[in-house]
Amino acid sequence: MTPGEDIPPVGTTGHAPGVPSLPPQGPPHGDEAERELSELIDAIGGAARVGGPFVYAPNGNVNAGSVHGGQRIHNASANGGHAPRRGRVREGPIPEAEVRAAEFGFARPDWFDEALRMLERGPLFLAGRAGTGRRTTALNLLRASCGKGAPLRALDSVVELDRWQPTDALARGYLMDGLFPSRPLGPGVLGHVRELLEGVRARMVIVLPDDTDLLRRLEQDLHVTPMMCVPPPPAMVFGSYFEAVVEDRWERERLLSALEGRHDLGDLLAPELVPADVVELVTAIVAADGDPEALGDLEARLGYRAEQEVPDLVARLRGDPDALAFLLAACVFEGLDHRLVREEADRLLTLSQGRLAAMLPGTGVEGDGKTERPNPEFAFRHSLTELLHAVRAVRQERRIHTAGAYAHSVEAIAFVRHRQAEAVLRYVWREYGRLSELLVEWLRQVDRTDELTAAAGRFMGNAAKWGGGRRALRHIEALAGSERVNSRLVAANALGIAAQDPVLVAEVRYRLNGWSRAAGSQRRTTVAYACGSEFGISRPDLALRLLRTLLLGVRDRSTGEGVDGDDQVLAAVRVAIMSLFQAGHEAQVFGRLVAWLEEGRCDTDQVLALFAHVLRSPQWFVRRLAAWGPDATAIVDMTRRSLNSDEVFETTCPELLGWAERGQWDDLLRRAVENLFAELAGAMRRGEFRLFVELQERGTDGWAGQYAARTALDRWRSGERWEAA
Repeated sequence: MTPGEDIPPVGTTGHAPGVPSLPPQGPPHGDEAERELSELIDAIGGAARVGGPFVYAPNGNVNAGSVHGGQRIHNASANGGHAPRRGRVREGPIPEAEVRAAEFGFARPDWFDEALRMLERGPLFLAGRAGTGRRTTALNLLRASCGKGAPLRALDSVVELDRWQPTDALARGYLMDGLFPSRPLGPGVLGHVRELLEGVRARMVIVLPDDTDLLRRLEQDLHVTPMMCVPPPPAMVFGSYFEAVVEDRWERERLLSALEGRHDLGDLLAPELVPADVVELVTAIVAADGDPEALGDLEARLGYRAEQEVPDLVARLRGDPDALAFLLAACVFEGLDHRLVREEADRLLTLSQGRLAAMLPGTGVEGDGKTERPNPEFAFRHSLTELLHAVRAVRQERRIHTAGAYAHSVEAIAFVRHRQAEAVLRYVWREYGRLSELLVEWLRQVDRTDELTAAAGRFMGNAAKWGGGRRALRHIEALAGSERVNSRLVAANALGIAAQDPVLVAEVRYRLNGWSRAAGSQRRTTVAYACGSEFGISRPDLALRLLRTLLLGVRDRSTGEGVDGDDQVLAAVRVAIMSLFQAGHEAQVFGRLVAWLEEGRCDTDQVLALFAHVLRSPQWFVRRLAAWGPDATAIVDMTRRSLNSDEVFETTCPELLGWAERGQWDDLLRRAVENLFAELAGAMRRGEFRLFVELQERGTDGWAGQYAARTALDRWRSGERWEAA
């Protein structure tokens, strides 16, 4: 028998007639599909992403934020976009002039020597908030560790360290700005990088934001302790930098004499100053050249003092729209000709359409005292500080959140009194019926972001508990039948919150059972999302029974062409299965998938597609395949059936190839892949053949399972052949 008789060319797929098509699963739009799956799991409050060396990270590493300041002034714009495509590496030499600028006037903090010792043992993780001099300190650490004149290189934050290789044999130090937007690297990759650095006798510093969650994950997953970049006291930074700028002691005293009678240096060097602020102060003193008049009001001139004066300045101009427009134009176009600034101010005033005017002309008769009225569209009507004070809330300190595709900063609003938010919402929901209807309509249109979806769902679920009665879930049911996907996500979250009430939990279960058999796809989709949310995670048996009902419903409606909306139901079921699997219910999920196949009522390709997607969280499979545990045979059988399904091969094959690639650096994963591939080679059919050919074409020396694949292909080409029973 020749290959052409029963094994199609690698990369081709077929479609079984009479089976409704699944949502696109192949590689042409893989990044978009994977991002959608991850976002939906987050939106329904599913399990946290799996850490360690097995990371479902379709976009790789993304910039965690730009670095501002240091012990010299340097501003860089932040890149808020997605990371480059997989395998794209950016690296370049650090100019010697930049290194010398970092050394100039540098004040060594107390922890500098300890950081040097940590750098000698491997990559150093240096964390701190912007302006504390992380990059400046990192360059000085590399210079001190690598030696004077040693070439240094910078790595872009999108570099995937599992693919990175040193490209310059002369380089002795590497600096990476930002890392880990949502998922830290695993121990295997860190060990791989450490070996590479040892091989070329180089050092690496990785600069990180001051993100508590990120740093905690690093300590737990990698067993490393990031060094916090705490700048030296402002007086120490001032002295070191001032002496570097003005070497002569008498000249320094002459320049400082301009402060006498006007300013106290101790007051100017406030404890909260970061090195970038201190550099600005030194620059101002040197520029005055000892002339008190040139120095002027130093506190008013310095940037870190200017913010304190802004509220009063804006308050004085609230009644003058021309002045407000000119203020904004002058801020944007500072340094340009005054005529240009005035023209832009006039254009801004015209575009504002009255939004810069605090008062509007009245509509009454002249002289009746109603010539003016407050402008509800006034852009400066209430400041955030005023609104916070009115509702007794505060703005918390800025934090860096790394969940999602890219890092972002958050300054959260919090009430001064604990649980005030819940108390207010409960009161208005019970006391003001018309307002409750407005709130439901408002939250029904909320944007699709994880934070907004979770918050809206939490409110909707609590509202069901506050209202009670036979119609307690009425507002949630309206969301469950909505055409908007995000409304259904809100409903899924709300059902999980409502089910925490022992009185409502029975009604929630009753509604979900009924909706799982509904004719329309909207409510069935909501059921699937609820199964993957906190409701289903805490009740895995019930969730899996409901998901089976949904799969049977899709198949019962399959008359050859499928029904509109069934693809949405299948996609939501996939999200729920992934969420349950990642939440720690691996054995139950896998056992149900096997049972659904054996009973034969659910569509085979749909079940196999669910199995192929949970392969993206491989830890559970790897442990059982490596030790050849009780479930290993069933895992091999499911993998074999997925590979030999034309519908599912394009989803299964890339995951297995990813295992083989990562097996280069993980002994447990390597053993699991080799055991799996050896079993697959024992009865090679079309799917196994295509997998092994793909591995031979893509793989490099060192990938796990290559020996089994190469041996199986050689025997097949020599005339030997295995057929599965």
